[in-house]
Amino acid sequence: MDFHMGQAKARRQSRRMVALFLLAVLAVVLAVNLAAYLVWRVFLGYFEPPRHFWLTNSFVVLIVVCGGAWLESLRLREGGAAFALRLGARPPDDYDPLHRRLRNVVEEMAVSAGLAVPEVFVLTHPSINALTAGARSGQFAVVVTSGALDRLRRDELQAVVGHEIAHVLHGDAALHTRLAGALYGLYALSIAGAGLLRGSFTPLGGSRRITIAWPLFVSFGAALLAIGFLGRLAARALQAGVSRQREFLADARAVQLTRNADALGRALRKILGAHWTAPMVGYAEVAAHLWIASDRDLRGWTQTHPPLRERIRRIYGRAMGPIESAPAPARGDAAEAGQRSRFLDSVLPPGIGLPSRGAAAAPVAPAVPSGRDRAAVLLAAAREVPASVAQAGVLLRALVAGVDPCPDPAPGEPGSEGVCARLPAELIDALRWAGTPVAAWLRVPLIEVLAARLRTWPIAYRRALLEAARQAVEADGEIDKAEWIYYTLLRHRLIPQASVASVKEPTDPELRRAIAVLFAMGGRVTEQSARRVRDAVADAALALNIPQPAETPDESCVRSLAEGLDRIRELPPLVKPSLLRVLAGLARDPADITYQAFLAAVAAAIDCPPPRRQRPSDGSSGGSLASRKATARGTPELVD
Repeated sequence: MDFHMGQAKARRQSRRMVALFLLAVLAVVLAVNLAAYLVWRVFLGYFEPPRHFWLTNSFVVLIVVCGGAWLESLRLREGGAAFALRLGARPPDDYDPLHRRLRNVVEEMAVSAGLAVPEVFVLTHPSINALTAGARSGQFAVVVTSGALDRLRRDELQAVVGHEIAHVLHGDAALHTRLAGALYGLYALSIAGAGLLRGSFTPLGGSRRITIAWPLFVSFGAALLAIGFLGRLAARALQAGVSRQREFLADARAVQLTRNADALGRALRKILGAHWTAPMVGYAEVAAHLWIASDRDLRGWTQTHPPLRERIRRIYGRAMGPIESAPAPARGDAAEAGQRSRFLDSVLPPGIGLPSRGAAAAPVAPAVPSGRDRAAVLLAAAREVPASVAQAGVLLRALVAGVDPCPDPAPGEPGSEGVCARLPAELIDALRWAGTPVAAWLRVPLIEVLAARLRTWPIAYRRALLEAARQAVEADGEIDKAEWIYYTLLRHRLIPQASVASVKEPTDPELRRAIAVLFAMGGRVTEQSARRVRDAVADAALALNIPQPAETPDESCVRSLAEGLDRIRELPPLVKPSLLRVLAGLARDPADITYQAFLAAVAAAIDCPPPRRQRPSDGSSGGSLASRKATARGTPELVD
């Protein structure tokens, strides 16, 4: 992909959306002025309009439209959770098994995509639908309707969530959320008119008092509602102006993430066969372009999504009919265990002592737990909310710094024996195993899942956990391998606001220092030569179109590495993948587990999907031309 061309396309689309919004506002201003002039002529035709008649009307409309858009954009800057609450969604109830399943699925798909785990919300509505909202990384939220939870199987729900995660990967969620804030201004006149009419016909204190001003309120409310209809049409035109190709791309990425095209196809067929349309009442109409499927009644230039039948045809390669969906049957523990096993397959590399598929269990005495058993124990522990700050600190110290979670305290020093006494023995054993190099790939997914649970804790507790993790990293007096990267990842996930130092693009000197420090750390992790590190830094500077750094530091201090990642995080989204590819090429062995974990942690810290990891194969290269052709033949036709 040509990222410079992609950036130019993104800028053109942003300018087009701004131009369309300005044209829509101008059309609404002209309509309001024309309506006001006609009303003036009907009721006060003997008098000429006042001197500032047109200017006053235009100013009032601009205040309502632009002011409404500005205020709504400020609300939505709080994150996707604010958008979900505006829709009427609520956090999931962990006592409900369907809600727990949704939370687990969202965590799995986010970890597989290398993204921060978004917040989860459930909207009570019988339709099968979902959306993702949020303007910045670490603050996205996934909203799923209760109808989807009731009527979709787990793999189908996973495909729907994968589609929404794909919108985050492609940058669509942030664009659509900002567009929703702007569209609210166009809906403001209609909302104000509806409020006036509702207030005019609603009794106050059990009785309605009709005064002389009552017809004026009714007339003014009806006029605002009629004029607001033009704003609604303009808003729908803007929603339809969002590239429909983005839905095809999100479908393709969902298939790539889940490796199950039929699951997404069945989910879309159930949406097509459902008797309920997408929620389009109240604030949900502002979010029409964010849903996975739009209202079936919208046609032509007002349709925000491509036809479902066309999306289904691209998945299967042929036309498929709708599915009349009934509530999904309850799935037992065996099915859930199978889903967890497939998730572990997606995040763990082969060759870490996992049992072979299809092999019968040998009737021998109990042995040391396998890597898969320990990974399952760690995943279950990460998904449970820790009982205390001390217990959470034990988990994080083991995952971030790779230290022994329950060391023997020195004489006279307090230890963690009180916490460890309440932890299962198999969990302590698994935490010690997680600190070994063979389990390096597991640490990033576990930190992601655990951070998603801890993000709801008070800020004071989260800061205490970060301080405990930092002390564990610096306990030996040096930054060992990628430990500080793990800590930086945790800092971004637990306190997203603290990771956003500025909203402006970094300067060239800041970028030069940042890539020099980052590649110096990468050279230390992979034990690469200084000359090769300098060559990689030069390639990175060329990819970023900045001058090459004068020198590369031999040692990376804590503060410079954290500041460097913060600077790189502010780069445009289309530039970061090229930088990560250069960093990936620095590895001595592309399949080295430790370096792949380092790349995944860096990618998460700068809010970019990690490069495709190299998986060992049986004597054949997974990146050969033949294998790529075979993969291409098995990929469904999803995009043009």
